Amino acid sequence: MNDNERATTYVRALTLALASILVLSLSGCGKKSDASQDAPLTVTSAAARRGDISERLTLTGVIAPKTQANFSSVITGEVLSVQVNVGDLVSAGQVLVRIDDSTLRAQLQQNEGSLAAARAQLAQIQSGDIGAAASANAGLDSARVTYTTALANVRRDKQLLAQGYVSQAAVDDADQAAAVAAAQLRSAEVAAQNANLGGRTTSAAQSQIRSQQAAVDEAQGAVQLARAQIAQAVVTAPFAGVVTQRSVDPGTLAVPGTALVQVSDLDPVYVNIGIPEENLPYIHPGTAVDLTVESLPGRSWHGDVSAVNSATTQGTLSYLARVILPNPQLALKSGMVADVSFLKAQHRGVIIVPRAAVFQGENGMAVYVLVKAPECKCDGKAKLQSVVTGLETDTDIEVSGTGIGPGVPIIVQRPDTLKDGSPVSTSSGSSQSPSPSRTPK
Repeated sequence: MNDNERATTYVRALTLALASILVLSLSGCGKKSDASQDAPLTVTSAAARRGDISERLTLTGVIAPKTQANFSSVITGEVLSVQVNVGDLVSAGQVLVRIDDSTLRAQLQQNEGSLAAARAQLAQIQSGDIGAAASANAGLDSARVTYTTALANVRRDKQLLAQGYVSQAAVDDADQAAAVAAAQLRSAEVAAQNANLGGRTTSAAQSQIRSQQAAVDEAQGAVQLARAQIAQAVVTAPFAGVVTQRSVDPGTLAVPGTALVQVSDLDPVYVNIGIPEENLPYIHPGTAVDLTVESLPGRSWHGDVSAVNSATTQGTLSYLARVILPNPQLALKSGMVADVSFLKAQHRGVIIVPRAAVFQGENGMAVYVLVKAPECKCDGKAKLQSVVTGLETDTDIEVSGTGIGPGVPIIVQRPDTLKDGSPVSTSSGSSQSPSPSRTPK
């Protein structure tokens, strides 16, 4: 081989060596790039567990008293005293309000006098000891008493009108009554005059007895009416409860219909709940409920549905359900808004994972399972696993699927770049590291 051939061979060998070095260099750079792409992603995990899960339905309820009554005046008179205040506990029969009954007592006295006179006159007629003239004279006396009383009523009502205690209508009624009494007096005077001029027959005496008996009955009714009105001047509580409203003070003129006080029976209380139609299958009489009130933090109540209405509440598309709750300390007030929780469904002995671990994948609901990867310098790799979901709560959800069982580590918090096969490292907040015995195949 001459010198030219040796030089050519040397150049070719050197070129091949340099090409080999370049290939090895490029190969090394590629491996570094792949290693950079396979850097572990930080995740948190939790172990799937077997247990019971319940799905609950929460609706809004309003507290209402068991019994509530607004007491109004049924007579006219000045309010003398109001013996209770809002918030006071009252017992059945306790006096709430007293109304001035002096006018009613005067009326009662007059009516009792008229009754006594009518009875005396009837007794005289029945005894036969008095003639027609004496009977007529007694009727005349009674008519005079009635007329005198009517005039007194007119004067009294005019004085009350001037003071603002009665209306003009009451004065007009008194004037009319006085006019009627005057007419009766004139009639009695004529009857007495005619009776003194002549005798009477047996049939006339019997008719007079019947007429006088009717007068006695009428006078008796007037006495009973006056006594009933006097009794109504004292307003009492018909049941035990709490005073929830006071509308008058002493000195107020009470007339029929005037609101006085309101009493509510708050032990027990009703909780009225509007049930949408789609939730009716889960709620029926006897359904257990848990109840909380935002204004009473840290407290809860438990009861059962007592009734569900068969028709929608007027103006709504919901059905009224009612819960009765004991309230001995009266902590629950009328009008309070409550959160009422019902058990919608419950599954026992199922697999439960954190709700945040489940997501919508390309083929349905899925989770990432953390599996061991000995070839990777990481805590494991993410394996995409399809699941079927069941009941869920605010924090947990029921799942089932191949390789999902108690103790299997499930990735909960994950970056958006996580995919099937990604190497991962678990953060210090993870509650479960991967277990080889639970690694899905």
